[in-house]
Amino acid sequence: MTQDHTVRVVKVGGSLLDLPDLPMRINDWLAAQPTAHNVLIVGGGPLVEQVRRWHLGQRSDEKGPFEEVAAHWICIDLMSVTARIFHAWLPGLKFTAEMRMVKRRVQKAGETLFDVAKWMRREESTLPGTQLPCQWEVTSDSIAARLAIVLSADELVLLKSSSPQTKDPRLTSLAEEAYIDRMLPLLAAELPPLRMVNLREE
Repeated sequence: MTQDHTVRVVKVGGSLLDLPDLPMRINDWLAAQPTAHNVLIVGGGPLVEQVRRWHLGQRSDEKGPFEEVAAHWICIDLMSVTARIFHAWLPGLKFTAEMRMVKRRVQKAGETLFDVAKWMRREESTLPGTQLPCQWEVTSDSIAARLAIVLSADELVLLKSSSPQTKDPRLTSLAEEAYIDRMLPLLAAELPPLRMVNLREE
């Protein structure tokens, strides 16, 4: 079937979850975009940051409560929690944890909120292209990027809480500043056009 619209993957940064008017901001932002099917994923926000503090706060001479790989999958599972919270705020969004449903829905314009945990655990590592390692360098930035690549999306948008300090637009510079994760530049050759939006200023 020939699509008469674009496919846009949109990452809603977890740092935005404390905005009291986030649902309105998201609806307004989506309404202002060119016609597309928007596939939204939600970052882990403060839930993931707490896991990071527990893990990285361990003394170097002590064995921590969990290894980095375990911490990675705990954080992926926490993205399911934030996705469900986000859906409770925006119940009009179609919510799914099934990639086959996403692929079916993108054939028409609209929106889909995708819980990526199942896809990350069962499918992502089997798909062509640069696969994501189980490391702290992988956050929802690169998960959204990988999803955009797999879906052959026309655009990737990262909705964030701030603007970068650097004037250098290269992904490597943005990663050095920690504005994006360190995995994202490694996916640069495979990415669709990328936009980064400070939603707090929109």
